[in-house]
Amino acid sequence: MAPLQPSSQLDLKSLPPIYILPTHLKPEELHEIEDKVFSLGGALTYDPKEARIFLGRITQKKRAAFDLRARGVWTEEAALPEVSPNTHSKGREDGDSGEDGPARKKRRVGVEHSERDRRMDARRGRRSLSSSLSSTASAVSTIDTRFPTPPAAPFWPDLSDHILIVKLSWLETCLSQQELVPYKPYIIYTAKVVPKPAGEASPRPLQDSVTYIKTTSDTGTQGSLAHKKRNVPTSILERAKADASNLPSSSGSYPSRRRYGDHSGDSTSPSTRKAHAPPKLHRTTTSEFEELAAHPLPPLPEWAKGPYAAYSCCRSTPMNSPNSAFIGQLTKIRDARILTLDDIGVRAYSTSIASIAAYPHPIRHPEEVNRLPGCNEKIAMLWSEWYHSGEEDSERSIQTVRDLDNDVDLQHLQLFWNIWGVGAETARKFYFEHGWQDLNDVIEFGWSTLTRVQQIGVKYYDEFLDKIPRAEVEHIGQVIHRHARSVLDINPAQYGTPDDVECVIVGGYRRGKQASGDVDVVLSHRDESKTQDLVGYVVRSLELEGWITHTLTLHTTTSDRGQATLPFHAERRGRGGFDSLDKALCVWQDPHFEVPDRKQGDDPDPDPDKVKVKNPNIHRRVDIIISSWRTVGCAILGWSGGNTFQRDLRRFVANTRGWKFDSSGVRDRATGQVLDLEGPRRRGHDSTKTETGKKGNAGHDDTKGAGFTERHNTKTTDAPSRTTEQEHNDGDAAADDEMDDADTWQDRERRLMDGLGFGYRPPEERCTG
Repeated sequence: MAPLQPSSQLDLKSLPPIYILPTHLKPEELHEIEDKVFSLGGALTYDPKEARIFLGRITQKKRAAFDLRARGVWTEEAALPEVSPNTHSKGREDGDSGEDGPARKKRRVGVEHSERDRRMDARRGRRSLSSSLSSTASAVSTIDTRFPTPPAAPFWPDLSDHILIVKLSWLETCLSQQELVPYKPYIIYTAKVVPKPAGEASPRPLQDSVTYIKTTSDTGTQGSLAHKKRNVPTSILERAKADASNLPSSSGSYPSRRRYGDHSGDSTSPSTRKAHAPPKLHRTTTSEFEELAAHPLPPLPEWAKGPYAAYSCCRSTPMNSPNSAFIGQLTKIRDARILTLDDIGVRAYSTSIASIAAYPHPIRHPEEVNRLPGCNEKIAMLWSEWYHSGEEDSERSIQTVRDLDNDVDLQHLQLFWNIWGVGAETARKFYFEHGWQDLNDVIEFGWSTLTRVQQIGVKYYDEFLDKIPRAEVEHIGQVIHRHARSVLDINPAQYGTPDDVECVIVGGYRRGKQASGDVDVVLSHRDESKTQDLVGYVVRSLELEGWITHTLTLHTTTSDRGQATLPFHAERRGRGGFDSLDKALCVWQDPHFEVPDRKQGDDPDPDPDKVKVKNPNIHRRVDIIISSWRTVGCAILGWSGGNTFQRDLRRFVANTRGWKFDSSGVRDRATGQVLDLEGPRRRGHDSTKTETGKKGNAGHDDTKGAGFTERHNTKTTDAPSRTTEQEHNDGDAAADDEMDDADTWQDRERRLMDGLGFGYRPPEERCTG
């Protein structure tokens, strides 16, 4: 919106009470418009129930009616009354404000000035509430005047029982021409005010863009709750007091942004914390002690006892946990922390979720939770509240989660967060800065500002939310594999041989999910020259056959650096993903579908170029990743684990080995040299495993390569595992002649996990969430 230019001739004194709808307006724009209307003599009001003219940046009648209902004004569409010039003249003779119909109430000018000043000072923090209210009360008792006599034109209809919603562009036109222009071309909605229907609930008020900054409490919107509870004020002084109680302070309704390393604690002050029930502390009773004596707690798993118990990559986490219902509640709280940009809270809840998911027993006592690594008294209390809220898991819930489910702000943020290509920060920008409420707002007001990925995410929003069954995932993988063989000229006689291209479906499918959000496929070949720039050729082949409808991003990062491992840099804090491999993010659609039969009378031999039938098949998200064979284990490992598994994998390798893991390879942080942990090597004995390895991999047999080995204690540039292994086996070479040299991607992944130090476990046991 262009800045409103000052005008010395335009006069808005003849207008009925005006209310500015904040929808789609930024706070600074709303303030500027309010100030301009007031400076031009307009009867600006902050109570929509007393307003008769509404100015807003909306275009649809349905949206206008909804905005009014959300503010307690119920209407039904109706034409405005006819304007009578005689009535207008009579009103002016009687000293009215120029409106047709009954005389307007006396205007208390001092109150209007004081009300405006109070609101502006409260926003800018220059005046205390007490001084504002006292000046308001003083003005109410001392000043009483009428509206000045308005000009003869334009004539406004009788709006005593009607309202008029006009486009904001009408005011802009008036300002540019410095006179009141006809309002009828700018009308959005005309209606008659009606009583609230019996039994009809008012919709939740839309978020006021003035208070869009959220900084304190965990759930809900304190301002909106207070607004729902208070009665509608009848006097200006009462409105001032009511508005003051809802003005934004230094904190809002969500935690402020907290980054890793920020240990300053909760930034909220006690006076601004959410007025909610005090935390429920677990009260241990005699009966519970008796129950524990009769039924002791299950033994703590071995993985929870060792020095590396905090790393989820050092334990098995199955897809289905006996405590999945409680984990679902914690997941909702974690997602809310993501949307409120609370990185510390996200990490804490992710760690707790991963620990509980690995616990093999159904939890029956808070102490079981409290003793798990990554869990504390708070998580134990949440479990206690959840467990005692119902008899069955389906009936149990946590009050915090119920509050989150009912929070309107989070509902809108979740809607935008589900758009492909929109993260938490962008979702908050859509809602709090732009004031968008749904996808229609994004399309109408922000389509040109979206990236291409976000535009596709909006276009196929519902289709992308539909999960992909395993059979369809396998079919997509087979099609990609066929095209990869085609572009590399792999003959059928070479299928399944070392000359064949390898295709591995990773992601949630490999972990055992019955339905996936997208399909992730890794392609690799033993001949490194064949994977150079392979992603572009495969995508082009799929596009020509109609399988890929949109290629949103095409990265050739690895090919551009000669398929070398990612160069070593300092630890990065960004959120750029887990790898730097060549990849393509595509929109997939099966091009094969049945064409409907032609109706009688249609052209029996139509031109196929002119007749185009829309493909009814659903669109899917597909990621095609390319990896060189020497680091294919890193690529598959990096794309097969849950998010917490991937995070802890990197932490574990960095803290215990001083290495940097990436899906393109492993480097020594001290020297920057590339480490070969996937290549063939001699098979070691159980005696080579250190005590740390035994504790970190309890429950895994030796065939899975669990634990540390002494041969990895020395780090070199060229195949350090083989060099150190030779030193370790100098005195017993005859016993270790057997080589672990199988050259499949499964064996390379297994050797990699052994070399990293936490041991192999199948992908079905990496489901940390």
